[in-house]
Amino acid sequence: LRASRATWVAGRAPEDGLAVTVKLRHASAPVPATFRPVEGGAERFELAFDTPQRAVSPGQAAVLYLGDEVLGGGFIEGAT
Repeated sequence: LRASRATWVAGRAPEDGLAVTVKLRHASAPVPATFRPVEGGAERFELAFDTPQRAVSPGQAAVLYLGDEVLGGGFIEGAT
């Protein structure tokens, strides 16, 4: 999944390859993924999910967590 318009709680993107959990919908359970920054700024990133995710649509938010800590998130552009 590719995302843009990211906002980071710490003011900077997480490190490349960080294992995170991601919520794609408010009521959904977090799912494991790997974070990858995208060249061109801290506002774009990619996520590689451990298992395929269904019904992921452009415009939805992707919120990243490290344990219970919110790292930030962005808006989904599309699948990678």
